[in-house]
Amino acid sequence: MISSEKKKKYMKWLSRAGNAAIMAVTLLLICFVTYIMVCSARGKAVNCFGRSVLKVITGSMEPSLHTGDYIYVKKTDAADLREGDIISFYSEEDDVRGKIVTHRIVQCNSDGTFTTRGDANTIADRKPVRADQLVGRYTSKARFFKWLNSFGDRRKLLLIFVIIPMTLIALYEVRTITKLRLEDKVPEPLSDEDREKLIREAIDREKARLAAENYKPEKEVEAVEPGKDNEEENG
Repeated sequence: MISSEKKKKYMKWLSRAGNAAIMAVTLLLICFVTYIMVCSARGKAVNCFGRSVLKVITGSMEPSLHTGDYIYVKKTDAADLREGDIISFYSEEDDVRGKIVTHRIVQCNSDGTFTTRGDANTIADRKPVRADQLVGRYTSKARFFKWLNSFGDRRKLLLIFVIIPMTLIALYEVRTITKLRLEDKVPEPLSDEDREKLIREAIDREKARLAAENYKPEKEVEAVEPGKDNEEENG
């Protein structure tokens, strides 16, 4: 049977380990999200489990995609692409060479390349897209990253990445401490051996107290027969 002291130490250790784990995971998530947003803003793809998050920096895909949108792009084999798919690729156009462009496929060519065009453009891109230029196929908008990007003010970033996580950790710590205090107030059931030990200790303490006070039992009062006192008074 685990003693209350050992149980208390174990709970405290478990609480500290939980807090450290939450802090580590929070910091890792903050660093990871920040890294993705910085790379996306610079036009670099960060592949994570076959998906990338990219930022739309022009209006060439209006109204399907707006400037400032963050999108999820899934790594896809070139053979699985079809006309109408929106793809992201490293462009070789003179004005945006080496940058990631997101346009729609308007034609699949016989040589394995793709002719692309932005929805807002009237003409197709001059140079076809090869398979080795592909980043992936657009799947959906990353609204979470766009929401984060709206907090461009330093004070808002401080609120998101510092104040809110620290507040959550503090609330978790308060909850853990409160739980430990409540558990301390609940007495654990005693075994028969512990109960007998406590009774013996109480008896020994009482004997010691009486011995210290030089306690002696009082003499018993002799019983008086009824009517004896009345006879002596009358006599």
